[in-house]
Amino acid sequence: MEQAAKASGVSALVEKTLVSTVLFVVSVSVFFAAGALTPKHVQVAWLATRWDASIPLVPPAVWFYLSWYLAPWLVLAAPQRDFRRIASAILLAFIICAIGYVLLPVALGRPLVAGRTLSERALRFLYDHDPPWNVFPSFHAAVCAVLWRPGFGRAFVRMVFPVWMSSICVACVLTKQHNLLDVVAGLLVGLVALPAATAVLHSLDRGRLIVLRPASRESRLPMAGTAAER
Repeated sequence: MEQAAKASGVSALVEKTLVSTVLFVVSVSVFFAAGALTPKHVQVAWLATRWDASIPLVPPAVWFYLSWYLAPWLVLAAPQRDFRRIASAILLAFIICAIGYVLLPVALGRPLVAGRTLSERALRFLYDHDPPWNVFPSFHAAVCAVLWRPGFGRAFVRMVFPVWMSSICVACVLTKQHNLLDVVAGLLVGLVALPAATAVLHSLDRGRLIVLRPASRESRLPMAGTAAER
């Protein structure tokens, strides 16, 4: 039994690692492909509200923004059932966001960054490698909504994730990587994707139980008959 449990644990880890790697590769590829579908991205006035104009550029916030790239990998520590639920929600959120990028190919105006401090240099590196489009809805915010209440882990993890995810959403606007409406739309996407993915997985689990229960009963009937004959 112990050996079987260990084998099951290894297979679960392999599954989670493979799924995470495939999601990462596919999302990055589709992200840049969605931007390449439209040769011209323009700034849209209604996406930049008057509140965005009053929000200052805060280069140190880039470290919270970059920490987002680590967050989904920490889900590998989640139990297999929770991992499947969260991974499915992130995939669904990305599909919705990618459709938004194609239908609304807008660009974001970025400020000039001097690059004098380490944070400014990190922000310039981000600007150089992350194109100023594919911003509405914010996929950063969508993932934050999915992970805001992880539903797994100890009390410390459940306390840290809401603060961490909220900080990333704030960093999205403090680094001028997103406007406020981008973040709000992304949060709505994540809030819809998580219950939708959970409902689909729950429905699939119920379907498997319905299929397995009659099979298990039929497998017991011949044994019962043989016992009666004896």
